[in-house]
Amino acid sequence: MPKKKDRWPELCKLVEQPDNLPTREAGPWTEDKLYFWNRYIDITTTSMIGHPKWPEGLVYVDLFSGPGVCQIRESGKRFPGSTLIAAHAPKMFRQILLCELIDANADALETRLKRSPANGRWQVFRGDCNKLVVDIAAQIPPKVLTLAFIDPEALHVEFDTIRTLADRGRVDLLILFADYMDIVRNVDRYYQQQQSNLDRMLGPSSNWRLRWTQLANRTPQNICKLFAEEYTAQLRQLGYTDFREKVMTAPNGPIYRLIFGSKHARGCEFWDNIVKRDRSGQDDLPWNS
Repeated sequence: MPKKKDRWPELCKLVEQPDNLPTREAGPWTEDKLYFWNRYIDITTTSMIGHPKWPEGLVYVDLFSGPGVCQIRESGKRFPGSTLIAAHAPKMFRQILLCELIDANADALETRLKRSPANGRWQVFRGDCNKLVVDIAAQIPPKVLTLAFIDPEALHVEFDTIRTLADRGRVDLLILFADYMDIVRNVDRYYQQQQSNLDRMLGPSSNWRLRWTQLANRTPQNICKLFAEEYTAQLRQLGYTDFREKVMTAPNGPIYRLIFGSKHARGCEFWDNIVKRDRSGQDDLPWNS
């Protein structure tokens, strides 16, 4: 597969100047995450838009959109959020479907999208994505390939929300799984609750409490491994067959896990291709399958 141009510097340049609109505070690991996601959007739209397998095109979904621009708290560096990355894809998505809970963020996002090449192709849903997902999924036409970015700040996406999206056909997922920053800290409390955030994220068929009682060596690494395995097992019930995952770290240690899931091996073939190098051009540590 030919080497693709790294478009990240030019995307960052598009948003480097302040525009008096809200930004999302972020750490360098957020830029790493979005760098990989941008490369996945690049390779997938370039390869699949216009492909005979997807005559109806591609759709983009983001359930936690934010204001569209991120800013690193220490350096002040600005870079595009996932939505603006999608709006500047090399080939245009048929639709960009977005959800944002905070009105000020939604207002900023809409203003920025109106200036983008995707103007006229996007729709912002305002409110809780878990309550709006049926309306969002209804806008996904049949026989399209959908790329979905699920980036909550904690265990805020319910399994039924993922199920509703997955029912729309081929939907590739990149999910922030808040294991180190949420599950490790709160699992004992979740265990005592009948319907906790963890229950809602793992879904009604998960038997995580039994696995938790059987886990003897409860190191953070073992806890995270258990729940990542449990979550991907639930995703398999939705038709997902191929996974990649990686623990993202801050200066003080691991913070969360990214889980990429696809219903077709081609998705992970693309993913493996784009994560070989990090933002600095260095060899990246392999993502686990």
